[in-house]
Amino acid sequence: VALGGGQYAEPEMAICDGTRRVPRLAPAAQSIGGPIKLHFDARGAVSNLRIASQPEDTSKPVKGETRLHVRAVGINFRDVLNILGAYPGDPGPPGSDCSAIVSAVGSGINHLKVGDAALGHGLAALASISKSDSRL
Repeated sequence: VALGGGQYAEPEMAICDGTRRVPRLAPAAQSIGGPIKLHFDARGAVSNLRIASQPEDTSKPVKGETRLHVRAVGINFRDVLNILGAYPGDPGPPGSDCSAIVSAVGSGINHLKVGDAALGHGLAALASISKSDSRL
């Protein structure tokens, strides 16, 4: 059922004081260019997460290591506990399960090449770029 009728039919609409309002996506302000990461200065609340620039790593991957351009990340319960500060010990940076495109490979890797799609574990994968042991 479309609301509003006619040429301006909308699937979702709110009417407030006689004014029709509809949801729209708008481009975000581009305040950060280049690679980004989700970062937190202190554990304790999800609201502590913020987007920050990720320093570009131009070093070559070491033997058995793969550099990944992250496309999607899975947030699991361990990550939530980590961000909230409820995980025992030091869990390291949040984010591990990811899908990515291989952007560089270290020596000794025969099963992956640059441009391959990959699904697995990435170190601190809540970012544009991550590294992984190529076996994972």
